[in-house]
Amino acid sequence: MVEFLSLHIGRFQRERAEYERTLPPAVLVFTPTPSPVGADGEDDEARHFRTVTHVSTPMLGVGEPIVFPVVKNQENAFGRGITVGRTGNNDVVLDDGTVSRFHAWFQRETDGRFTLTDAGSKNGSFVGGVRLTPRRPSPVSDGTRLRFGQVEVTFYLASGFAKVLARRLGP
Repeated sequence: MVEFLSLHIGRFQRERAEYERTLPPAVLVFTPTPSPVGADGEDDEARHFRTVTHVSTPMLGVGEPIVFPVVKNQENAFGRGITVGRTGNNDVVLDDGTVSRFHAWFQRETDGRFTLTDAGSKNGSFVGGVRLTPRRPSPVSDGTRLRFGQVEVTFYLASGFAKVLARRLGP
């Protein structure tokens, strides 16, 4: 379930052991960056995560970081991995016009590591700033910056995300 980072911090603070036990194996964290108004008079925050039809702007990405669990959705029939894309039938839905309907997929290896494979998307998938070759898996490590089209996120394993939350709470 997609949630604001503040909800994760609250649960982590209240019951750390239980929270860590229930974390998914990996998460993506999207942090909106406020930027100046564009040439069209609309700021990037309003433009980011807009629906494809541009009829309405979802609440996601309005000033607060968002956490996307990297988990397989039972309704998704794609057997090779955890899908990322613009449409609701993906496991991780990034509702942005620069993200393809089926953009990429994560694969969890038997040793717990993850790979990311671009599905031949129009605007590409990037790991650490390097564009992926379509249909060629690339290893993804804890704390790596990823980009799907123009949507930038940070990939965290559960243990790395727990460390991020602990640092946010301070000593």
